Amino acid sequence: MKKNVRNLAGLLFVITLILVQGCSGNQTANESNETIIIDLEGNIGKGNIVDLSSVVSDIEYIPLETSDSSLVGDAREIYFENGRFYLPSRQMSKGCQIFDALGRHILSFNRQGRGPQEYISSYDVSILPNGNIEITTGFGDIMSYDNDGNFLKKFPLPKDSRFSVSQVLQMNDDSYAGIISFYYAKNPEYCAVIFSPGDSSAKYLMPFPAFQSKDPFNVKLVSTISIEGESERDKNLIPIGFGTMLFRYNDFARIVFPYNDTIFSLTPDMKLETPFVIKYGKTRNPGGEDSGSQTQKYVSMRNPFENERFLFLTFNLNDHAHEPYEKEVVLSKGRVHRYTLRDCYSLLDKKTGLFTLLNQPEKGMPGLKEDILNGPPFWPLYVSSKGELVAFYQPDVLISWAENHKVSPKLKKIIDKLDENDNPVVVVAR
Repeated sequence: MKKNVRNLAGLLFVITLILVQGCSGNQTANESNETIIIDLEGNIGKGNIVDLSSVVSDIEYIPLETSDSSLVGDAREIYFENGRFYLPSRQMSKGCQIFDALGRHILSFNRQGRGPQEYISSYDVSILPNGNIEITTGFGDIMSYDNDGNFLKKFPLPKDSRFSVSQVLQMNDDSYAGIISFYYAKNPEYCAVIFSPGDSSAKYLMPFPAFQSKDPFNVKLVSTISIEGESERDKNLIPIGFGTMLFRYNDFARIVFPYNDTIFSLTPDMKLETPFVIKYGKTRNPGGEDSGSQTQKYVSMRNPFENERFLFLTFNLNDHAHEPYEKEVVLSKGRVHRYTLRDCYSLLDKKTGLFTLLNQPEKGMPGLKEDILNGPPFWPLYVSSKGELVAFYQPDVLISWAENHKVSPKLKKIIDKLDENDNPVVVVAR
């Protein structure tokens, strides 16, 4: 590890310059013309309805088999890799239901326990392109299982006296990227790592971006110690990874830090790139402990996805939302809670550079207009390693949609067989 750090010393200055450039909302394309500028500020208040057929050529609705042993329950995520759908329960507390590409139930995966091939608690779950399941445990290890749930191996996350790593993803068989969660020093140096499975040392350390150095988090809420009965911030415990998003595109690790305008990219051969810069302008949250009271003035991003042609982005526009919409949830004793959402989906065509904030095809239902089989508006919950867009609908949503809209005969045939108590219907767009 020391040798790697020495070898990187000469690169840190150049890389830091790249990072600092990525902090400016006015950045233009870099000299190699590889950076795409996404003009969010200039598009606020505008929007268009975009047809799904302009993004994909086909869509498939796949009802998941329903039985006492295959109930999906509280799943909010879905993965599709190597011909299988994975629907994990929240925090893997009840494991994961696995179905084949036709919706037939294959197995219920749950290896939670205290055995040598089990995990006591799960911090995160990842499905690899080959269908293997990886659990990041709350104890700093990764438990790896094949797509039939058989144990493969266990290896630790990188360990260092200066920091700890939690959120990780596989880049290829030999490389993983990880976000540094906490730094045990007043002056953090690094924010992300690349490491090899089974090697507790990092083979690459991504330098700490200048924009994070002003402590953009209200860390009083997340890192305190008790001194004589009073809570006080531990100034030697800095939550670097708080709010950081990490997602995979091919073999690249894409990293989105809060309060920053750059989507960074790490390659397996330890190169740092800046493929996208978002021009937030005045809507960018400057960070700092005082920014929380003015959150509604700023735009934030969540859940980015990417395939070969498009970047799929979700923004919470807050006070800038031009199409806020209402939702309701039934609470205990039949009480109904209504709330307002200000999310807006958006689409970047990487080939043309065209960026579009998406208007709602149906009031209160954001997404792409599903003009292929005329189903409800569609937005991916996951993009597979092959670039397939994947989501799911609860049966009652499809049943209600078909009652009020003219759907294609193919989709109507599927919906007519649904019961409101069935498992979700998976949608794959290619």
